[in-house]
Amino acid sequence: MNADVLVLGDLNIDLALDVPEFPLPGGEGVASRQRIGFGGSAANTAVVLRQLGLSTALLACLGEDEWGTLAVSGISAVGVDTSLLQRSDRDGTSLNIVAVTPDGERTMLAYRGASSLLDPASVPGDLRGVRCLHLSGYALLAEPQRSAATTAATRARAVGVPVSLDVPVDLACSASPELLAFLPLVDILVIGADELHRLTGISDPEPSARAVARYGPGTVAVKQGAGGVVLLTGDDVTQAPAPRVDVVDSTGAGDSFCAGLVFALLRGAAPADAARLANACGAAAVATLGAGARLPGPVEVARVLGFFEPPARDRLLTLLSQQTLDTHPASGETRG
Repeated sequence: MNADVLVLGDLNIDLALDVPEFPLPGGEGVASRQRIGFGGSAANTAVVLRQLGLSTALLACLGEDEWGTLAVSGISAVGVDTSLLQRSDRDGTSLNIVAVTPDGERTMLAYRGASSLLDPASVPGDLRGVRCLHLSGYALLAEPQRSAATTAATRARAVGVPVSLDVPVDLACSASPELLAFLPLVDILVIGADELHRLTGISDPEPSARAVARYGPGTVAVKQGAGGVVLLTGDDVTQAPAPRVDVVDSTGAGDSFCAGLVFALLRGAAPADAARLANACGAAAVATLGAGARLPGPVEVARVLGFFEPPARDRLLTLLSQQTLDTHPASGETRG
């Protein structure tokens, strides 16, 4: 197959509700607004990558139901290749109920449904036409999707295609042995500071990143929310601040961060600029209401780049305007 990035993970339907506060157990919350559309960690990352100009394909499983049809139609409309999507009659399409409070924080209730039924047989046998394989960590939570992710990563590494992995809270908390066993297949690891602390027992991001890098990843990006990112590349550490924006909705912010990092590395950016662009994509996402097709593209990302000093800002604007990929694969190494 041919795509700049193959993304493996979930495609689901999001029902987002704006609520004044998340209700206590047994209580009620009356929403002031609702939004229904497609979402999912992998789908959100695929959308932002496509919005930024990369050809992107999604590998996921959905139910044979109306929700699945709606999700496929929605992500197809933004230009993501859906030819690899699998449909199953064994369970329904994944559904997420997302409660968004006035501070922009989201609380999510998820039913994974058919997402975990992704068959390893659906993974393309030849990935030499792919520039990067990006995995949502939710794919490692259950079989057979975990085997599908392992198959894809193994095939990617066999032909020199770099593998990136985004680690969600659930994976770090409930499936850390599976995560650690998977890390030798990973080149680029994206993980939150709290999740990394749970995984390594080390609270300081830099030594914690070095500890997890010993399992295999050459690049480790430690997300710190408004505190920015610590990016470990080999022996080198870069810290980049997050642009300040008015927070509207944090849904999809981490997924957008991943897209920005992968995009920048595929464009040949130095680690410091890759970290800055990843932060900018995450910031643009929290300034946007909703996920899926609502997530930011280059115009929205460019609006937050004024946070950076002119030399860095100008390099990032040039990065966003590039129309063709360089010939090298993604990695965290500085290039001359």
